[in-house]
Amino acid sequence: MQGQSGIALDLNGDGREDLVVGAPYAQRGGKGATGALLVYLANPGGFSPKPSVLLEGDGNLGWSLVALGDVDGDGNADFAAGAFSGSSEVASLAGTVTIYKGSNPPQKVPGAVLSGENALDKFGYALAVGDLNGDGYPDLIVGAPFHSPSPALYQRGAVYIFFGPGYDQAKAVKIPATSANGGIGFSLATGDINGDGVDDLLLQASSKVICYYGSSGSFTPSAPNVVFSSSDGGFGKSIAVLPNGIVAMGADTAAVANVSESGNLSIFKLNTNVTPPSPELLVKIDGEPNCGRFGSAILPLQDIGDGTPGLAVSAVHADGNHWPMTGKISLFSLTTGAAGAIVTPAKAFPGEARDMHLGTFLAQAAGGRKLAAGAPTENANTGAVRLFDLR
Repeated sequence: MQGQSGIALDLNGDGREDLVVGAPYAQRGGKGATGALLVYLANPGGFSPKPSVLLEGDGNLGWSLVALGDVDGDGNADFAAGAFSGSSEVASLAGTVTIYKGSNPPQKVPGAVLSGENALDKFGYALAVGDLNGDGYPDLIVGAPFHSPSPALYQRGAVYIFFGPGYDQAKAVKIPATSANGGIGFSLATGDINGDGVDDLLLQASSKVICYYGSSGSFTPSAPNVVFSSSDGGFGKSIAVLPNGIVAMGADTAAVANVSESGNLSIFKLNTNVTPPSPELLVKIDGEPNCGRFGSAILPLQDIGDGTPGLAVSAVHADGNHWPMTGKISLFSLTTGAAGAIVTPAKAFPGEARDMHLGTFLAQAAGGRKLAAGAPTENANTGAVRLFDLR
C-alpha cells in the first residue's frame, strides 16, 4: 500500500530530488503490517518504476513522512518517518518516529528513534517541520492523537516538539490536549503567519485550528495565540501556510448543497488592524457536491505552470472517468492584495481507475516541475505514486 505518504528531497546529494514513499501496511515475515519506505532515486531521465532502496521497519512505518532538510550539513537531505504502532524501550505500541540521515548511497540503517509515552498513543500519526525557536535549525513536530493527558482527557491527544539539530527526547516540549482544545495530533502545519520572521505552529483541534506563535530564542507555548473556528465538518483536516501569511485549511467532510462529505477549502489571513490580531476569512471554495472529500490534502505551489503561485487541493473520494473514488487533484492560482484573495481554478488531474484515492499525499518534485501524488489503493491496494507535469 505505497502512496499513503511521500516527500521529495535530495537524499544522496547529487542535485536531483528523490522520492521517499510510505507503505505503512506492507508486510514482512508474517508479522502483519510492519510498514516500509520505498526510495526512488532520481536520474537524468526521471525515476525508475522500481524503488532503488527499500527501508523496512515495524509498527506501520511510513504512515507519515517529513523532509527535515540537511540537518547535519553533509550535503544530503535528512527526513523523519512515523510508525504510529511502533514499539520502543519507552513503551510498547505507543508509536515511534525514526530519523534517517541522507547519504550517497542511501543507507538502510535507521538513525535516532523517538517514542510516544504510552501504549496506543499513535505517536507519529502526523509530522511537520519548522523553525519554531528561530535558531536556524528545523524542529520536528509530532502528533499523538490518542494520547491521554489525564483520565478526564482520555485519548484527546498531544503534540510534541523536538528541537533541531539534536532532536533530544529529554528536551522536547509537549502540548497536551485541554478541556478547551481536544482532538489534537491528527493534523499539523508550520509557517510564519504573523510576519515576525519565525515559524508558527498550527494544530487541528475539535472544530477549530489553534495557532501558537514561534519565538526567537525559545518556544514555550501556553495558551493558543490565534484560534480559527468553523462549523464545517473535518475543518483542519489539512492545513498549509502560503506566502505572506496566508493560511489554507481543508474541511473534507463539510456538506455542499446538502451533500455530506463533499468538502471545502477556507483561506484566511490575520487581520493586524485589531489587537490582538484575529483571523479574517478571505474566501471559501466548495468542492463538488459528490462526497469527494475536497480538501483532503493541500500543497502550496510556487508555480502552477503558468508562472503564478497557487496551490494543489485533493479530493480523495471524488469520482472520475466513470469510476468511483478515483480521486482528483485541482490546481488553483492564488493572488492576494488589499482586496483579499482571488482564487482561480487552473487545471485538474482526475484519477484514472476505480478506488485509487489519488491525492492522499501531495509533493512537489523535480525542482517544482512535477507534482507527485499518492494513490495508496490503486492496483488492488498495492498502491502507486503518480507524477504530473506542472510545466
